[in-house]
Parts: sequence; structure tokens; C-alpha cells
Amino acid sequence: MTATWDLGAPVLEIAEQSTARATDELVAAVSEERWKELSLSFQKAPGDCEWTVRSADFTGIARLDVAGEPVHLRVTPKINGLDLFFLADWAYGTQSVGKKLKDARANLAALRSEPAACLLGWYVAEVLTFATRWLRRGYVVREEDLVGRVRGRIDVARYLSRSVAQARPHVIPARFTEPSHDTAANRYVKAGLREVAVLARAVPIESARVALDELVRRTLSLFNAVGDVSAQPQDALRLNLSGPLRHYAPIVDFTTALLDGTYVSTDIGGHTQDAIMWSLNSLFEQALRNVLDAWPGASRVRGSYRATVTDIDDSKVNGSTPVKPDYVIRRSDGTLLVLDAKYKSVLPTVQSQAEESIDVTPTQGQRIRVRRADIYQVVAYARHSGLKTDKVVLLYPVALGADDDYPAPLRVREFAPTCHLVFFDVGMTADRNCAALYDALDRL
Repeated sequence: MTATWDLGAPVLEIAEQSTARATDELVAAVSEERWKELSLSFQKAPGDCEWTVRSADFTGIARLDVAGEPVHLRVTPKINGLDLFFLADWAYGTQSVGKKLKDARANLAALRSEPAACLLGWYVAEVLTFATRWLRRGYVVREEDLVGRVRGRIDVARYLSRSVAQARPHVIPARFTEPSHDTAANRYVKAGLREVAVLARAVPIESARVALDELVRRTLSLFNAVGDVSAQPQDALRLNLSGPLRHYAPIVDFTTALLDGTYVSTDIGGHTQDAIMWSLNSLFEQALRNVLDAWPGASRVRGSYRATVTDIDDSKVNGSTPVKPDYVIRRSDGTLLVLDAKYKSVLPTVQSQAEESIDVTPTQGQRIRVRRADIYQVVAYARHSGLKTDKVVLLYPVALGADDDYPAPLRVREFAPTCHLVFFDVGMTADRNCAALYDALDRL
């Protein structure tokens, strides 16, 4: 297989949790520490002339310096058609990222085509919505030399040493407070917008980069009266967000996350940001948790379950380990469901032994590989003494198109309890298919 990663390539592209081929020259042109920061690993089998690059579960973009030339690294979602705005809406409760971007007249199609642009656009849309409604003036202290008038307090020392001494008694140095948008909180949020403007330059898709630039410019226009200052995440600790500024707390938290690199791989966080990556695995699990919490009539069961190792006569406990199914749900009819979410892609390109997995086709054009260990795991959860249910489910994501039917559940027989496979739409039709997910789970 010919290496797709080589010196001179302006963009290095790989899907999350997949592989690519790289030349010796390219791998050597970037430090080992930098590759590790980006959660990329390299392997070479005996006799290979090229390296096999393997990505982790982070998706996004980064800027690299390869032999003195700027290069974009782009890690794309492994599921084609994944709607990141849908997952962000449900995972973080932003009350419709897509709607806010539409209200901002942003180019949604361009932003959706690039994971990092989605995240940056999401932040700017939140700031734009916030600034339109909640941007507040605050009282700031100013010092000014007033001519022929007095305001606030006279700075007597300066008046004597400068005005009187220079025979300008009509010039009165004064200190006073006045309402202004140029407050510490507003300067902090504006610093976040400036950071987005810098990060947007690394987005390799021109249409997404242009859409971000336009969105940032439109939002910055609301901060014209706010001064430009550099900001660090720790500056947020000095902001007083009580009383009339209480509405600032969420957007300040979001800005802190952006400046601190929270959405960058944990190894990079805290450094000067030249990458923006986030885990779609974590995003998928959090979004699904909130979708299940919104299931009408159903409720999530919270509990702590453990497996304990004892002597044969139970006289001595030798240790224990937690048992943690992803979700335990009680349906409106009282039935207990044990669900385990598996963020699996459409059929991986890496081959596996037939005994280790089975390939299923939930919808036309998409196949998913179900690992044997996944089935064993969820069935074992259901046999725990604290759960004991005959309804166990493996939940897999699929990205459905506008004309695709919602896939019916599948089941794995010969187990007690029977293991069901249910599919969660994360594509462009995901919003309207939440009800279909609830219906599928109700009919098990």
C-alpha cells in the first residue's frame, strides 16, 4: 500500500480509530512528543518500508510544522454523515446549536463538513446569542483631566502638583465611575472570540474557514466598545459573576474551556493551542444519556453495583470490582432495561477473526461489526443480583439519510436473557428519530 502521508502533502488526513501509511521522512520530520500529543501512534512490522499510523478517539484538526512547512492534520469522524450539532445539543444542553447558527445566518453545510469548525462555530453561536440578549454594562473607574468642570472626586495631589504648578487651574484631574461595556467579563469573552479567530486559520476546508471568519466578525461587532486584552483561563477566577452578572457564568465557563484546551486532547491541554480535538466517543455517550433521560414515562435507575470475590464459604472478602452498565432504565410499564452504548463505526476496514465478531446490516449501505465480547458483557450485567432483568440492549450509532427508514432492532438468540441490538440515529435526521428510538425500546 502506497503511503498517503509524505513530505510535501499540505493536509494529512485520517479517520478516528483507523490507520494510514506514512513515510520514514515524514515521521522523522515531527518530534515523537508531538505525535504523542496528537494521540497518534506509529508501528512498523519487520520488512516494512513505511509506518502504519493509528489514530485514537479524538477528532479535529491541528497545525504541524513539517520540515519548515505548515501542514494541517485532519482527523475525521469514523461515521460518515454524523451530525455533531445534534450530539452537542443533547450532550451539553445548548438548546439548539443548529437553530442559533441559522439565526446567525451561518453556513451550516460548510461548518458541518469539518469537526473542528463545528466546535468553534458552536462556541461563537453561543457567544452571539448571549451577547444579543445579555451583554451588560458595568461601572468602571476612569481617571481623566476635565477642563472647566468637576466630576466625581478631584485628585487633589495631581491638581496641586500639575495643574496649579503649571498655571492651569482650569484643568481638574478627576476620578469617577461610569457605565461601560468595557468590563472584565466582556473583555474575557472577547478574548475567547479572538482565540477562535486564530484557531479557525487551521481549518483546512476553505468553505468552513470562510464561514467561521464571517461568523466571528459578525459576533465581534457586538463587542466594539470592549477593549482587546490577552486572557488566560485563570483570569476567570477573578471575575465577580454574582447579581446582575449571573447570566455570564455559562459563557464564561465555555470560554475558559476553550482557552484552557478542554476540548483538546488532555496531553495538549494547557499549552498554547495549535490543535482543537474532541472525543466523539464521550460526546456520543453523554448525548445518548440525555436522550434517554428525556424518554417520556421512563426513568434512569441510579445505583452502585459490585462483584465481590470471597472465600468458598463467604467467610472472607478478598476484593471487589464495580459493575457499571452504561444505562439502567425503567420503562413506564415497570420493565428494567440494561443498556450498553458502543460507539462503533460502520464496518471497519481492519479484518477480524469470524469467531470474534459478527457483521450486521442495520440499514442499506451501513454495516456494523458486533464484537462477541460486547454481547457477553451486557448479558453478564443483566445476571447481576442487583439488576436481574430479561431486557438487555446493545446500542449502536447509525447515520441515516433523509430517505432511510429507521432500522428495526435485531436480537441475538440462545442467550438468557436475549441480547437486543438497537440503533441510535446520529445523522441529519436524528432529531426526528428520537421518538423512533423510544418506540423501539418500548417494543422489546
